[in-house]
Amino acid sequence: MRRSHLPLVLLLVLALTLPAVAVNAQGGTELEQTKLRLGFGLDPVYAPHIVAIEKGWLAEAGFEEIETATFTSGAAAGEALLAGEIDLWTPGTVPPISMRHNGVPVVIVGTNTLAYIEKFVARTDAGLEEPEDLLDIQIGLLEGSTASAAVENLALHYGLDPLKLQIVNLQPPEQMTALINNDIQAFVVWNPWPYLAETSEDVDAEILHNGTVSNFPWDAGEEFQISFTRSVWVMSEDFIRKNPNTARALMLTLYRAQDYVADPENREEVVALISEYLDQPVEQNEALWDDYSFENIFDENYVRDLQEYTDFLYESGRIEDPQDPMSYTYTGFMAEYNPDNVVIEGTWEP
Repeated sequence: MRRSHLPLVLLLVLALTLPAVAVNAQGGTELEQTKLRLGFGLDPVYAPHIVAIEKGWLAEAGFEEIETATFTSGAAAGEALLAGEIDLWTPGTVPPISMRHNGVPVVIVGTNTLAYIEKFVARTDAGLEEPEDLLDIQIGLLEGSTASAAVENLALHYGLDPLKLQIVNLQPPEQMTALINNDIQAFVVWNPWPYLAETSEDVDAEILHNGTVSNFPWDAGEEFQISFTRSVWVMSEDFIRKNPNTARALMLTLYRAQDYVADPENREEVVALISEYLDQPVEQNEALWDDYSFENIFDENYVRDLQEYTDFLYESGRIEDPQDPMSYTYTGFMAEYNPDNVVIEGTWEP
């Protein structure tokens, strides 16, 4: 492409056939860093990341080395982002909202998937016959996570005082152990832990609310939303400003992988791919797959979901001076990849 005697038409054809992510915003191709560090979890949320790695698309974009670190909670991965140990964080929305309101310079650069799936799981012998029984059991969850917001929404729906719930602060793996030992009688958590509880031979448990629909005995089948969680892509302000080409290449590649994952025709391939990568049974991820919607649109629903958790954090005294979610949202990468997905523009700029 550097040979001046190539016809202009050929240059244009070559440009169009090269991966779009290989060209930075200034028209060059050089990444500021070619080593990439990603925070990972244990569920299908990470399908776009895995597809981008396994299909070699990140390598095409110029990344020569890719490291992944696995975390069981978004908050723990957020600490790693701030420490400079990972470059991309993919949490639910509560931790980054909370951090942003506490002066931590993080920026949301996209929705990885809609995941309204903080599920309420209880032992079958928990004795839940009416809403008030929820006040009599020990409920495990990770304080400060999206699960905190979900259980408060559940309590308020039933006219219960959330402060009277008996909450036990536990990491997801510890919740599972505590449920088996009857140290807690229920937990509120994301995948794969509800599935593992339901299929465990060590405890009889059932999902009594899946995030959007109740299965409690007193109102089974009633639709009401307790989870407004999105799995979002988060970077630090400093990373974007110091590494604009790297950040851009990463996000355009992930958007491409996300579109591939969202295509129903690729479902079987993607489920098999992530199951192998995460060393998990295919049947587990197949059972969980319909919980996720891999879409990335900045619109009224995006604002609603973030505002819902902003209100929760403010009303519970965890933050002060609520901010507009778009003030720490950067839509520039998506505007380049697919401008139709930017219905509402973020006001944060590099």
